[in-house]
Amino acid sequence: MRMLKTWASTSLWLIGSVFALQAAAAEKVIDGVAAQQRNESAAKEVAAVRSLLVGSQASGPVSLKRIETPNPTDPVAKALTPSANTYRAYAPSCLAHELPTLFSGPLYPATAPLRVLLAARDSQIDDQFFEEFVNVRLWRIPCSSSGQFFDAVTLLAIDRDPANEGRTNRYPLFPGLRLTQGTNRRLLVRAAEEPNTVLSHVFADEPLINSGTYVLENFPTTDARTARWDFNNQFTLTFLNFFNGDPGKDITLPAYNPTQSTYPTAFQNIPITGYLAGNWYDPAHSGEGMLVQVFDLPGTTRRLFTFAWFTYGTDGRPVWLFGASQFDADSRGPLAVPTIYQSGGGFAGNFGPTAQSTPWGTVTFRFPTCYSMSFDYSSSLNIPGVPSGSGTRTTWVRTVDSNGMTCE
Repeated sequence: MRMLKTWASTSLWLIGSVFALQAAAAEKVIDGVAAQQRNESAAKEVAAVRSLLVGSQASGPVSLKRIETPNPTDPVAKALTPSANTYRAYAPSCLAHELPTLFSGPLYPATAPLRVLLAARDSQIDDQFFEEFVNVRLWRIPCSSSGQFFDAVTLLAIDRDPANEGRTNRYPLFPGLRLTQGTNRRLLVRAAEEPNTVLSHVFADEPLINSGTYVLENFPTTDARTARWDFNNQFTLTFLNFFNGDPGKDITLPAYNPTQSTYPTAFQNIPITGYLAGNWYDPAHSGEGMLVQVFDLPGTTRRLFTFAWFTYGTDGRPVWLFGASQFDADSRGPLAVPTIYQSGGGFAGNFGPTAQSTPWGTVTFRFPTCYSMSFDYSSSLNIPGVPSGSGTRTTWVRTVDSNGMTCE
């Protein structure tokens, strides 16, 4: 069971009696014609979803979830040529693997999780279905842009009751998912365990042994069985268990309209990640620029930020300033970076014995968006020709995206 829920313990007590009344339904046995009918409905769902995935690479019962050690001869596990996903519903910089497990911001439903009755299997019985109630909630995570524009990721939580968490002898099956938005009614929607992917999808009828988090995404297709969803606008998500006569269970999310109180991070600088790497410059001052790099530090939750500032001295000659600093992986800055001035070198490695690094001062960075940067600089170094002093630059921009991976 996921840890640290945001709804109050009193709410759990109030719905406890409802759970008890529903417990009997979890043991209901469905077999015979009803079981066969459900198998056929679920199989049609899986087949439809497979046909929507890029290249129709999936066939048979193989899941397209993450494969740790790909077999190059397996057409499902085989790595595809990297490419930008033009159908993505959110920017790649918004989320990373693994998905968040803690709720944040407004929840839907707001007062208590939605109780959804799912088909369940017994690990020892193939020709029968049972039923189990699970708890469902949706929430959004802002893709921060300092309030300049608003974009968010929508996450789905499906939680088993504490008494059933991790139970393997009997377990519920992942539901069929449909989405309604505007004139598009109850069409297919992609649910993935990994963000920033094209093929990742959790198929109907996959076992739900443990509670999980899933990101809602688009299928990379224009097929009429789905749509290019805008999860920032109002929509209704429907859960189906495929039993005959099942009307589905709905959750409706309003449009994403963040405020300082509901989504404070939407108004902050963006997190400092590798998506900020690249060449930065001030359009008003051609010829001066900065190279920024961000690296993960293996085995830690910290990253390394480096920059090289290609600028000019007081005598008009080129000067190169360099800085590096470690920081916590979830930092949004401002990030103060110690900076050095390099001198005494030579061309093409022809260095003399006097090459040295001299502390220059500090440059402090902020990134309001993926494509805008501001920084403060401060130096009291007194070397003829080397710039010093203090000031603020606010209009620097990034030149291009890296390898087609759009930051926002």
